[in-house]
Amino acid sequence: MNFRIDNKEGYSVVTMLAKELNAQTTPQLKSELVLLAGDSVKYMIIDLSQCESCDAVGLGAIMIAHRLCKDGMLVLCGVSQRVESMLLIQRFDPALVFTATLQEGETRVINEIGK
Repeated sequence: MNFRIDNKEGYSVVTMLAKELNAQTTPQLKSELVLLAGDSVKYMIIDLSQCESCDAVGLGAIMIAHRLCKDGMLVLCGVSQRVESMLLIQRFDPALVFTATLQEGETRVINEIGK
């Protein structure tokens, strides 16, 4: 697998293990994201700290995660400048939440859940 999922209390952390988010690394990821949403996970963190690039298919996976978290929050952490630039071109409503580290992302989600 090109990713790891850690289910926490009230949210899930998806850690990408591949250097690229593309057509070869995302098909199973998309399926797992849908399964998480089916399990009522509304808060997700996607850790992209090991991911250096993203193509249109990878962008589609992030868009799916964003839609699945519409009643919660999607946080992207450790996003490279190259990937962040590609994501910011898209119009996400609400806007994507970026954090530098996984710890910051978890703090943000935990604070949001506690509201």
